[in-house]
Amino acid sequence: MIEFLANSHWLAPQMNFLEFIQNIRTPHLEILNKFFLSVTVLGEVWLPSLICAIWYWCVDSKKGVYLFSLFGMNALVSHLLKLTACVYRPWIYDDRITPVDIAMERAKSYSMPSGHSATASSVIGGLAFLYRKNPFILILLVIIVLMVGFSRLWLGVHTPQDVIAGLTIGLILILIFNKIIEWAESNKTRYLYLALFVNLFAVAALIYVLKFNTYPMDYINGKLLVNPHHALKTSITFDFYALGLLNGVFLCRKILPFETYNTDLKTRFIRGVIGGAILFLILNYPVQWVFDEIFSFKTGLIIQFLSGFFITAIYPLLFTYSEKLLRK
Repeated sequence: MIEFLANSHWLAPQMNFLEFIQNIRTPHLEILNKFFLSVTVLGEVWLPSLICAIWYWCVDSKKGVYLFSLFGMNALVSHLLKLTACVYRPWIYDDRITPVDIAMERAKSYSMPSGHSATASSVIGGLAFLYRKNPFILILLVIIVLMVGFSRLWLGVHTPQDVIAGLTIGLILILIFNKIIEWAESNKTRYLYLALFVNLFAVAALIYVLKFNTYPMDYINGKLLVNPHHALKTSITFDFYALGLLNGVFLCRKILPFETYNTDLKTRFIRGVIGGAILFLILNYPVQWVFDEIFSFKTGLIIQFLSGFFITAIYPLLFTYSEKLLRK
């Protein structure tokens, strides 16, 4: 199967393209490697979470709900598709491809769709959609999304088809959830229906990937190409964080629909600084505990869910209550 895909009419031109980029990626252009390693961070967990949180806490809570919905659903959908397709990384199909070392160390799961591209497309693309009436902001944000996608090609960890699939997922979610959030805003009880749908979708996806899906067990020189257990663990861990975010933001929007437009700049700044520091700690330490197996895997999943729920529900409850006390 691997040999067939590597020599197929569809995949071969993509490998040639990656080799072309790789030939440009010479040692004297190491600065570009560092640049694209920095750009690709915009498609990971920390910065997209922070962007969503700042809009949710400090800029416009309704737009923040929209961005968190995109971020969370993108995680659930992308990981489901990645574990279903089980497409290998480009260097497995073609030994001409040699990724940048740091990027390769982090790319131990399956390849399609590109999670970084999907995340950037969802969150930064979502911002572009919200501010689409401003041509400068729209063009700038679209360029950033495309740069994140291209960074995955430059670093050699994805093929063009992976990146295109990721960008497409983000675009579809942007259009769908624009309508869904407007629908829920007209009657905030509908956010409970959204929470129910998200949880049922997540449970169905979890049952599928654990019980019904099959994973390739291909070896080269006695080494398993991709460990499906690692791929499952990584995806499910992130999915529980996303579920915490989604449940928190939907329940908070129904029970505690705080707004930001009547909040002074100083209060917004304090919310952002304190919340950003908490978010940084949450996203670094619990994740490391899970992967270092300090906690059991099931306990780690609970921590991930509560981490997301804290960001979108508990922290807003805390700062809303504190601000009321200070005003009194």
